[in-house]
This record gives sequence, C-alpha cells and structure tokens, in this order.
Amino acid sequence: MPSVSVLYINDAIVGPHLELLRKVCDPASRSRPHVTVRYFDKVDRTRVEYLEKQVDHINLIGLGAFGLEGASPGANRVIFIRCESEDLEPLEHKPDFPASEFHITLYEGKSAKFARDLLSVLKDFRWRFRVPLPKGTTLSEIRIKPHGARKPEERMVYREELKRLFRAITSKTLSEAYLIDLPNNLRLELVRAICNHVERKARDLPLPDPLYCDSPDGLPDSTNQGSDLGFTPVAPSDLFVTPPELAEDMAKYAVGLLDREVKKVDFGDPAVGVGVFYQALRQVLPVERIASAIGIEIDPRMAATAYRRWAERGLDVRNSDYLHMERLPPRNLILANPPYLRHQRIPRERKEKLRERASVIMGKRVNARAGQYVYFLLLSHQWMKPGAVAVWLIPSEFMQTAYGVAIREYLTEKVELVRVHRFNHDDPQFETAHVLPAVVAFRNRRPPANHVAVLTVGGTLYKPAKRTTIHISELRKDSTWSIPRRITKGQSRFALKIGDLFTVRRGIATGANNFFILKREHARELGIPDLALRPILPKARTLSSDVVNREPDGYPSINPQLSLLDCNLSEDQVAAQYPELMAYLNTAKGLGILDRNLIRHRHPWYKQEHRDPSPFLCTYMGRGGKDHPPLRIILNKSDAVAPNTYIMMYPREPLMAVLKDRLLPIEDLFMLLKEAAEKNILVNARIHAGGLRKIEPGELLKVHLASSPPWLYSAMDGRLQL
Repeated sequence: MPSVSVLYINDAIVGPHLELLRKVCDPASRSRPHVTVRYFDKVDRTRVEYLEKQVDHINLIGLGAFGLEGASPGANRVIFIRCESEDLEPLEHKPDFPASEFHITLYEGKSAKFARDLLSVLKDFRWRFRVPLPKGTTLSEIRIKPHGARKPEERMVYREELKRLFRAITSKTLSEAYLIDLPNNLRLELVRAICNHVERKARDLPLPDPLYCDSPDGLPDSTNQGSDLGFTPVAPSDLFVTPPELAEDMAKYAVGLLDREVKKVDFGDPAVGVGVFYQALRQVLPVERIASAIGIEIDPRMAATAYRRWAERGLDVRNSDYLHMERLPPRNLILANPPYLRHQRIPRERKEKLRERASVIMGKRVNARAGQYVYFLLLSHQWMKPGAVAVWLIPSEFMQTAYGVAIREYLTEKVELVRVHRFNHDDPQFETAHVLPAVVAFRNRRPPANHVAVLTVGGTLYKPAKRTTIHISELRKDSTWSIPRRITKGQSRFALKIGDLFTVRRGIATGANNFFILKREHARELGIPDLALRPILPKARTLSSDVVNREPDGYPSINPQLSLLDCNLSEDQVAAQYPELMAYLNTAKGLGILDRNLIRHRHPWYKQEHRDPSPFLCTYMGRGGKDHPPLRIILNKSDAVAPNTYIMMYPREPLMAVLKDRLLPIEDLFMLLKEAAEKNILVNARIHAGGLRKIEPGELLKVHLASSPPWLYSAMDGRLQL
C-alpha cells in the first residue's frame, strides 16, 4: 500500500496553535500539523533509513497558497505556511508534485472567498521563526488509503491539550458542533485570536538563518531568459523526478571521474527541475569546491521553486530554454535527468530547430523520431569544457532504437564513454515511470584507440548485479547494445537467422479495434454479411495454446471466434445491397473514429490493409509467465489474420516450397522457432519497465535459430543461399 513520510510539528508551542488553526478553518479535518517529505510506493528501499532520520527543528518562512488563481470552480483552495529544513531536503521525494515545497496546510477547501479572506488575516502576523522540535523527533509513515476506505467517524475527538488552549484563547469550549456551525466572519475572528496568541508565545523563538530566497512569487526578471518558441508544458507522464539517493549516487560517481587537477567545480543542469542534482552535489562535495552552478528550467513553476530554494545557496536558476546552451559559461560537471517527451509531442517548428542544431553537432542528420532527451544530451555538448564530466539519467531504450543511434554514435565517437548502467525492470527507480532508465557517464574528450568502457546492469550504481567491459571499437560495430552482451552459440556464417527463412510484417492496424473487430456471433446478429468479414486472432494472452487449429470454414478453433470488418464496396453499394451493414457503419460517426488519422486516409474507410494469413506469428510484446517466454511463437493453421499485437511471419520462397512439398514437417520448424524464442529472441528484444519485452519486425529478422540441424539444410536441399 502506498504511504508518505511526514514530519509532525509536535513542539509545545507552535504545533498546538497550528492544529487549532486547521480545526477552525476546516472542522472536518483530522490532520495534525505536518510537513510531507516523501511518497513511498514502488521505490521504497530506503524507507527504514528515512524514518530513522532525526530532525531537531523546522523553519517557518512565510505564507503561500494553491488554487487561488486560475483554478476551476470545483477545485480545492489551499492556504499553507512555507517551511524549510536542511535536514529534510536530502530526503524529499514527491514525484507527483515535483514543484511542491515543504509546507504545513492550514486550510483546504472549495471556498475561494474564505481562502482569500483567511490569507488576508494571516498576512497581518509574522510567520518567520525557527521551531525547535523535541529531542529524538523522527519522520512518521502514514498509509495512503484508497478513496472510500475510511469509515466516517461519528464525532471529532479533540486532545485535552487543544481544549485547554482553545479555552485560554477564546474562553469557549472546543467542540465539533460549535466549529461547524460558525459563520465565516466569526471563524476569521477565531483565526486572528489564535494568531495573536501564538505570536506572543513564539516571540522568543529565533529567526531562521536564510536558506530560501525571500521572493515567494517567482524569479527576478534577470533570470527569465525565455524561449524563442515559447513554453511547452511537460506532462507528468514525461517528467520523472530523480529519487534523492540515486541523485546522490550519480553526483558521487561524477565527482570521482573528475581529473585530479580539477579543484573547483562549475556545475550545470540543463533540466534542473527543483534542484535535486544540485542538492545531491552539495551532499558529496564541500561547498567551497563549487565555484559556480547554473540550472536551466523551461517550466516557470519549477524554475520559481528552484530559485526560492537555492538562489541564496549558489545556484543560478534560469527560466530559459536549453536550446541555446552555447551562450552560457562552459561547465566541467553536468548532471541531468531530462524530460522524456516523445517526438510526436514536440511542436513541429521546435523539433526542426532541435534536429538542425543536434545534426550540426553530430555531423549527420538526427532521426526525426528522436525523443526530447536525445536533444538535451547532444546539445549539452556545447556547454562542456574540454575534459568535462557528464552523468545522465535517460531511458535505456536508446541502446536499441533506430533513433537512439545518434546517442550511441555520440558516446563512441565524440566523447570518452566511461560507463552505462541499466537498472533492472524489477527494481524501479521512479514512482510514476513506465520506463527503464540507464545512467550514462562520459568525459568530453575523444576516446583513445584502446579505450574500454564498463557496462553494468541491475542493483545500484555502486553495487551492480552484473559487470562487463568492452572495447569502444566493439561497441561501434554493434547495431544495438544490450547489457549484458550475449553471444549466442552457433552464430557462425552458417547459422540461420529468422530473416534467412522468413519475411515479416506487423499485423493489421485497424485504427479502432473496438469497432472493427467483433465477436463472430455478434457480427451475425448485426446482419453483417460474410463477404465483409475475415477471421482474425485475439490477443495472445487469451490463447490457451501456442498452436491454433483450423475449423472447416477457416476460422480458428477458439472460443469466442473473432471477425474483422473488412470491405471494399463503396458506401453507395453497401447502402443499396447490405442495409444492415450500412446501419452499423453509420454508428461510427457518433463515436468520432472517422477523424482518426489512420482511418480518414483509407478509401473506403472500412477497408483494412491487406494481409494474407501467415503460418507463424510472433507476439510483439509480453512479460512472459511460468509456461511461456515473454515473446511467443504461434503456429497458425487457420485462415485468420492477426492484429498488430503480432508480427506475421511469411516463409520465403525456398522454405515455402519445401513446406508445400512436405519435405519439412511444419511442426518441426515450429519447434525450432519456439526454441529460438526461449533462448535467443531476447538478445534482440527491448526491455521496458515492469519486465515488458518488445521486438520490432526488423529486430525479429536478426534472431538466430538456437540450432540449425542438418535435416533443415537437407530439407532445403541447397535452395537457401546464405
């Protein structure tokens, strides 16, 4: 069950007053005054260490609000007190709320008017002092229950300490009935009385040393560099906040790679976020060794948060676009975790500018399908001093994708690659990410001829599960990279690959499976004629066997049988000859599917791309199970075509000839392919977070058979030219 770690404000003076304020402002709240430090869900390996951390004080530094401007009418308005703590900063991790600051909530509710009035009252008082906490104060863990799991309590129970304090301040009895029935003007009078009381009691508390900048609302104009293309918001699904322990490992590793003569560090982060890498660098390096630090952040909210946190402590935060980093002072140390925005979501004009600049650096055209992180890494080359060290956290898919060739060539030709570490799918690094990350470390200098890089996988950066070394010349030769590098037995020039025996094509992409793929029985009920239907296979996970047998009419022997709507008659012909089919086609207009890109370019729009049934299929993706590997080979004896969750495998002419002549039993070939799926196919497949494996048609062609028995060559009888 997910949980959060919090620091309760449990001193004798400030905590009870803040709790009273919360009860007065929000009588239904059962929350005690606290600062949320970390969310625990998938990434919880450091939970014990976090919860044992002792905190001796917390600084209150001012007021803040969420949702007062630009929020929808039904959104919550939040009034809070900003906090700071150098003890808590290295522990903070809130992946769903990366721009959130340490704060204590005083009000959370729907009323915008009450929130504004409350903030106006609170601003009349000083909210800047240090709160000493009882000796031995540690973080507490709270389980996050799903909505609706908590049973409503009959009444609120107040601690005796709160009752005494409320009576001392107001001469009234604290009760839920009294607070709920209060009109807001009297509620605000209670707030003012409590604030007066706590201000007198906290008069002798020391002022905190300034850590956060006094500018609560944004960055000074001098730090706003802007972007020539404007701000492109990054969706939460593309922004994966680096856990503090991983950031610290990366910072420590990077510092260890610096040349001995480097006494001072000029730090840079092209996607600084709220400053997690700068925080990590300060943990592993004496502050006096950090000569300068620049953090670039295009998101104004994130940049403002980073500025408030770090501007007083040496980080030059620039709300700017990393596109023009060659204009900045050069850096000798870069740490970065860029957003993982896919190419389809980069505005076209911006993508072209990025490609143009990155292609100049590489000396060749960068693939148009490159994600935004590719441009971050390549363009940062202009920001590095000669010999500078860079450590990046990026998706490991760069090792195997076609667009990732730009990074692979950059790492083996432009710079000196030191290390690539890929995390395992069963050890997630991000709470919210469906991506398998890798740490890439390199120096800005050409690699010597005999240079060796280190490849590691699993575990942590400092304690990997597996480790290997490889000459850069060997990596340059590899069309894709895998860790560990697997050498399949028998891969001589006589070893057969799937591409020697088959051509392959992805299955049919309908553009709207829910509309075009129907249960055969339902299609009959709708009156759709057989001439407009073809048998099609279901998703592989619903198949009980890897062999799909054939019914006399060509449909597969499975239940339920599925039909693909596929017709080349014009709409006028359909309307005249098959009115029931036309009635079904007309329902598509209300579903909005006719505007989908794939469908609106088809003529007629309900005519599918041509595919013949194939005797063999390979699943496009999968996680596997105890009875089958992640990627399965299916023997299809039916006339069914396949959706695009499969790769359809068509025997080349020499193989087709021997299969037709029955010189090679199809079942024997099927067993060879299944053996390849179990032993060799993962060499060419990609691995994603959660253990998901994917293979593209071009990658499947490169898979070697696990064995090439003599009877196969005998059956081919010299027809196959290797």
